[in-house]
Amino acid sequence: MSESGKVVLISGSKGIIVKGILRKLEDSGVDVVFCEPDVTAMSAFEEMAEIFVLYFSDDVDDLREAVVYLNDIVKEREKDLLIIGERIDHQALQLAIPDIRITGWYDRPLDMDAFIAGVTSVLRMRSNRVMSKRILVVDDDPSFVRIIRDWLKNDYQVFIVTSGMQAISFLMKKDVDLVLLDYEMPVTTGPQVLRMLRSEPDTAGIPVVFLTGIGDAESVKQVLALKPDGYILKSTPRPELLQWLKVFFANRK
Repeated sequence: MSESGKVVLISGSKGIIVKGILRKLEDSGVDVVFCEPDVTAMSAFEEMAEIFVLYFSDDVDDLREAVVYLNDIVKEREKDLLIIGERIDHQALQLAIPDIRITGWYDRPLDMDAFIAGVTSVLRMRSNRVMSKRILVVDDDPSFVRIIRDWLKNDYQVFIVTSGMQAISFLMKKDVDLVLLDYEMPVTTGPQVLRMLRSEPDTAGIPVVFLTGIGDAESVKQVLALKPDGYILKSTPRPELLQWLKVFFANRK
């Protein structure tokens, strides 16, 4: 089985319908591979897959482990998840995993033309994002990072980690153009993360901007003493944040 596919179709059964979907995607020029809903098997595609397509051939309970794993990968690595299933599956899935992040849901029986159009549309959007600046958001508040990701995803490649040590590990492996770093986090705080990044030659040059709820004068003074590349309050409205980022990147050309 090839591991270079941009689209990974996951199903517990490779029956006639699944084979038909694979063939239709291939005929449309989509690079697609098949994978069973097994965590070990799916992990081989964490890096190279752009879209995961989950075809419900089993009950939600039977696929729970696979779906939880996919949901984590989709969030952490900014992948897209498309799901094909019956409406009852959709309801059961939302009850079982309320925070699941789905790019698109397709009811069975499948409208193949609409599905193929959806896949190619997502691939096209992802291709456009490749040329975008890459931003790593580091924050332990899941509600806040969802908001920020939604605000930025149309203009930037957005990656999410939820702890300081995850940020360090991520940046040792991947390059980004900016880190938006929360100031107050448990275990490893934002200032500690900044100091660690500045102490390593491979990460010392990465721009780091504090994105924080701390706004009193004394706290701001302490933050700026660390010499980050910027300071933004979490209360900043979306248009102002986007404009700030636009100016920030324009000044770094």
